Amino acid sequence: MLRRLVGVPKSLGVNIRCSVLAPEFRRLYNTLGDLQPPAGATRQQNRVGRGPGSGRGKTSGRGTKGQKARGKVRPHFEGGQTPITKLFPKVGFKSKLPQPVEVNLGTIQSLIDDKRLDPSKPITMRELYLGGCISSSSKNGVKILSRGASRLKQAITLSASKATSSAIAAIESVGGSFTAQFYPEFNMKVLTHPENFYRKYARIPLRARPVSRRNIEFYRDESHRGYLANTPGAPQIKPVFEKRSVRESPLVAKLKALRESDGSVNGARQGFL
Repeated sequence: MLRRLVGVPKSLGVNIRCSVLAPEFRRLYNTLGDLQPPAGATRQQNRVGRGPGSGRGKTSGRGTKGQKARGKVRPHFEGGQTPITKLFPKVGFKSKLPQPVEVNLGTIQSLIDDKRLDPSKPITMRELYLGGCISSSSKNGVKILSRGASRLKQAITLSASKATSSAIAAIESVGGSFTAQFYPEFNMKVLTHPENFYRKYARIPLRARPVSRRNIEFYRDESHRGYLANTPGAPQIKPVFEKRSVRESPLVAKLKALRESDGSVNGARQGFL
């Protein structure tokens, strides 16, 4: 190694000593024999079960009996101190429901000002994708928010997965309209890239209709401007609470008839004899 550092060929057989080395190599030559890991980098292994004189004989420091003496402690056990999962618990949760991409009305107005959206034509989620407002990974639809609603100048015909009530009011206040359309993940791909499906299937797949109760009730609600509101042939759902019809006994009907004809006790007795 020192021959390579100094530049002396091995074929010369020269014995290199510290006195003939350059000053910058003398310190390296002296420390080669003293290489050791830094303090605290390694720990000495404890040999257990080697007699009582070591302090860790017989039961090897585990104590007597019990799960901790025979097996392993539970995962993430920290020796009895307060575990980190209790010191710093998780806050909040990640919703399992599909979360749509949120788009503000101010962003839509900015795209219109930049000539990337045409307000004279209906603006769908495909136009938002072509205008660069959403990406192709927006598989759960688009939700319209009312932020920047004061910048909205002209009437637009907008359709998306859903919108807030304030956003709907802002769109309709300038003479526009909004329609909530149901697009699942597969149909969002068809909407943004119809050419891929036409190339593969030679047709454009039909859009799926809502199946779950949550989606059917949402898109049939007029306040949400759902596209199934007041539409013939819309999916029907059973009510959540349905009052069952109680079957009356034929004796009850006979009693009602006797009460109307003759309310006396004798008349009721004659009717049952």
